[in-house]
Amino acid sequence: MAVRRKGLRVPFRWRYWPWLAMCGLAALAIGLGYAGFSEHLATRGESLPPLTILYLAIQLFVLESGAVAGPLPWQLDVARFLAPVVAAWAVVQTLALVFRDEFRALCVRRWKGHTIVCGLGERGMALVRGFRDAGERVVAIESDEGNDDIATCEELGAVVRLGRGDDPALLASVGAHRARRIIAVCGDDGTNLEIGTSLHWLLAAAGGSGKPPDCFVHVTDLRLCNLLRQHRLMANTPDYLRLRMFNVYENAARLLWNEHPLERDLSGPDDPRRPHLVILGLGQMGESVLLQAARTAHFANGRPLKVTVIDREADKREGSLLQRYPNLNQVCETQFLEVDVESGSFGDRLSAWVGGDDLIRTVAVCFDDDSRSLACALAVAGKLDDAGIPVLVRMSSRRGLASLLQSEGKGAGRRLHAFGAVSRSCSREVLLGGKLDELARAAHDDYVANRRREGAYREDDPSLRPWEELDEQLRESNRYQADHMAAKLRAVGCCLAPPQPGKEPVQEFTDAEVELMARMEHARWNAERLLAGWQYGPRRDPENMRSPYLVPWEDLPEEIKEYDRQAVRNIPHLVHLAEQRTYRNGR
Repeated sequence: MAVRRKGLRVPFRWRYWPWLAMCGLAALAIGLGYAGFSEHLATRGESLPPLTILYLAIQLFVLESGAVAGPLPWQLDVARFLAPVVAAWAVVQTLALVFRDEFRALCVRRWKGHTIVCGLGERGMALVRGFRDAGERVVAIESDEGNDDIATCEELGAVVRLGRGDDPALLASVGAHRARRIIAVCGDDGTNLEIGTSLHWLLAAAGGSGKPPDCFVHVTDLRLCNLLRQHRLMANTPDYLRLRMFNVYENAARLLWNEHPLERDLSGPDDPRRPHLVILGLGQMGESVLLQAARTAHFANGRPLKVTVIDREADKREGSLLQRYPNLNQVCETQFLEVDVESGSFGDRLSAWVGGDDLIRTVAVCFDDDSRSLACALAVAGKLDDAGIPVLVRMSSRRGLASLLQSEGKGAGRRLHAFGAVSRSCSREVLLGGKLDELARAAHDDYVANRRREGAYREDDPSLRPWEELDEQLRESNRYQADHMAAKLRAVGCCLAPPQPGKEPVQEFTDAEVELMARMEHARWNAERLLAGWQYGPRRDPENMRSPYLVPWEDLPEEIKEYDRQAVRNIPHLVHLAEQRTYRNGR
């Protein structure tokens, strides 16, 4: 139950306890007044009917019956002061309730550096909770008055405004032009993009003074998200608005491969095996898992990743995927099997599809429905011949069915790992980049510094702009490089970790380690460019996405090889800038 006025919602529980306390004190004042008047009249030898005495006690609240001559009983003395205080408190509380909305709206209009979250679904609530836990001021905009998350949001200390997030007047009323960031996570991509458009006009009208806010727009459709990133609109974002498209499926896939590396058993450059990723269900999540693996699965032995996709509409999915990523088969080896995983023959044929001893196998179950994902994962785990094969299960929530995977089970239960929870893939840390963006920014700044020292710096080169002015596609390219950093370090027996007192970090690598990691970096760079649609060309032509360096390592000019070597030599320095260290792990 709640009171709603002018777009703000006041939870009933916030009003209940103060009024209950006032009622208790009022009853105490009346009781003391009744007892005090009764005793006072008795000492004077007078008597009045009980209702008259009660009336006199009630009049104490309006200062009508408290002027009594002579010595007074302590009860009446206390009641004479308590009753007016309770009455004044009631007046203040009433005024606060009547004008609460106006007061909070006025305060919000004057806020600076706050966060605005548009949309209070599961993603929006995860963000509100994260920013409030970090001690930041948050305004949430929600169009559905019946959304149960509104009360939870306000319990967290956020201000809620009811209305459409793409309404410029509403955005202006919550100080969007003075906010630190605006996040659009409504359930509809069109609404989120409209919010970005409304912010564009609002900030343009405000004159673009001060630090521009960051605008994060969630786009569920992965294809649309990538097209928007590549559009010239993103490269020509005005100075008063920093726009960034993001996708929770991409975020989940990035977290997945950071926590469950595909090359977990790879012993080194002489290991003849290669990773094999089996994906069950190629929806939005399955596609993101595949693409992130294709970008980052470039390891010490140079063997290409093998991917097997099992889906009841595999042929259709394959055609759509290859139409959008025509170079995919140059990056990894793919196989699409049109099979219903719920059919009786699926389990019997699974071991043959997953592969043999020459592969490092991983299974990812990526269905949209949590119960279907878990049921399929349990069936798969029971059919696999090797208990060491991890089965990664997409779960949209960390509660409910996903909690079944939290405890250590026996047999097949040990190999099951949940991923994809919205509370993680749409968290504050992931949205703002955290350590990933720190590493990406350090890599970019180092690249720009090297180009300056070489005299190759050009102010008109968009790839050499400061990080704050870099277009989002180039920022994402640096993030992909940072994603792969841990894989390179694992290849030479190292790892990233926070500073550890008493343990000496790695300061430099051997020539052999540098050469190995440089090869891996070039393979990763090739994959990133090919998946983005680049092609080989005799000369570098960014506008038409052509590069003469999309060739194997052996065919690279020596000066380009040196770029990759220098990039990996600088890893200890780069991770130091991100407050991390490189340590030998004894492998």
